[in-house]
Amino acid sequence: MRRKRERANTVTLGTAIAACVAMACGIGIRRDLSSIPPGQIGFDDMCGLQEYFDTLEVKAAEPPRLVSSVDLESDAKKSLRGGKALYAFETEFQLKHLRRILDNNWKRLPEEIAKAKRIDLEVYWGEKAGVKRVVTETDFELLIDKQSNMLPYQVCISELIYGEPLYRQRRVMWGLPLPKPPAPAQAGAPADGGSTAPKIWKEDAGASSASN
Repeated sequence: MRRKRERANTVTLGTAIAACVAMACGIGIRRDLSSIPPGQIGFDDMCGLQEYFDTLEVKAAEPPRLVSSVDLESDAKKSLRGGKALYAFETEFQLKHLRRILDNNWKRLPEEIAKAKRIDLEVYWGEKAGVKRVVTETDFELLIDKQSNMLPYQVCISELIYGEPLYRQRRVMWGLPLPKPPAPAQAGAPADGGSTAPKIWKEDAGASSASN
């Protein structure tokens, strides 16, 4: 009986240790901004997103693609709306800023993030007075090659996805200049602005002129 009790205690202790290790090794918050009012976070650009939204404003890059969206509305409070949305980050520009936001604000992230060619984020959102925000009470989901990872809420994910109106207002308030939009590419023009004729053709033509 004594050996059975000792064995049972060992199993229980091992299970508890394993659970503690799993909790400690899970994805966690690196930078806790929960004590700072959200308005101040955007006003001071604590998530470093002004350049990101300025680039989107001048159409120099595309925003993340909305893959799916489910809207929910409360019957009790018509002024409050909410839902669930899935966004795909696929371009070099999108992935660069998403990786920076994740690395700066979460720890123990999956290694696959660094090389993934597409990262999906699924968030629950709420809207009040026409302003959308990611809900603070629920984790959001990060998907890479159909592998799901749950991340605890941190305000920078809400700024990244729904911060465009706030950062436009911030730019106006501070009088910040927009970056120059990319020059429109002319149809058939090469990247270096030179002739569209092949290099070999031009060299042959020059030699022919010299012989004449």
